[in-house]
Amino acid sequence: MRMYAALLWALVAADVAVAQTPPELARFAAERARIAANLSVPIVSCLARRDTDRPLFHGCVDWHSSVHGVWALTAYSWATGDERYKPALRSMLDPGRIAEEQQFVSGNRDFEMPYGRSWFLRLAVDYKRLFQDDLLDNFARMVADSLVDRYKAKAPDPTSGAYDSDSWALINLDSYAETVGDAKLRDFVAAQIRANFLDVGACPAAAAEVASGEFMAICTNWAWLVSKILPRDEFIAWLERFLPRTQPLSPITEVSTVHQSGLNFSRAWGLWALYRKTGDQYWLSSYLAHVHQTYDRPAEWKGGYWTVGHWVPQFGMLAVMMSYYDPP
Repeated sequence: MRMYAALLWALVAADVAVAQTPPELARFAAERARIAANLSVPIVSCLARRDTDRPLFHGCVDWHSSVHGVWALTAYSWATGDERYKPALRSMLDPGRIAEEQQFVSGNRDFEMPYGRSWFLRLAVDYKRLFQDDLLDNFARMVADSLVDRYKAKAPDPTSGAYDSDSWALINLDSYAETVGDAKLRDFVAAQIRANFLDVGACPAAAAEVASGEFMAICTNWAWLVSKILPRDEFIAWLERFLPRTQPLSPITEVSTVHQSGLNFSRAWGLWALYRKTGDQYWLSSYLAHVHQTYDRPAEWKGGYWTVGHWVPQFGMLAVMMSYYDPP
């Protein structure tokens, strides 16, 4: 009888959850695998190229774009269960090539600091999710230690953007620490957040992001980072000051620079995190608006290879993956 009652309750709870899913989220959930599959196509193409002399991360024009290209296919494979890219990933992630890349990065302390290194940690996290082995563990630990050294020497700047984004670096450092169960490292990240990211007013999105013409969201990544340590009610109060609704974040409809082509997608990463932390559909609607504003205009993500095609699809992939990492 108890087993029957438990089963009945589980079925009722499932029905309630479905009934409470916002219709716009249900529509997105039905199409997200297709969107991710479409984004994967130009990523595969750019990874096959040899644009640099690096042994592993040599496609997609530059090292960091190649790293987040490999990440994108890894995360896509984990999230969707589509196995078509797994053999290619296994081939690319050859232990000898990984060792060469690790030696090079270790010997060049300023190389891809902090941007490309942060993406490598995201790759390591999703590689572990997909393949469940230790192939990238040593490399990831070295990268994590290098970021810790950076922030021990110099406090992070919440307003930093583009390739210098400290919010992005700390987000990935925390995700890595959570994956490997490193409580001390998570405490280090939390201490950096409390010391440098909380005591602020409204984030100047227009001045900080739009006017710069750059690709990396500042305000929403900043808020995503803070959401990792504050309790929900405390975070909601902080967010009302930081991103007040009197200054709504609207998607960029006309990009002023090539780099700005990625801003809607990178904003979407944090917007999803804000929706999940607060449960507020306002942030869900903003997330979906930012995703579709760029995805529905293919020229902005699969246009010219040297301008947008080698990197913007990866940004779009993370925008979609956010809904797989932390589903409602």
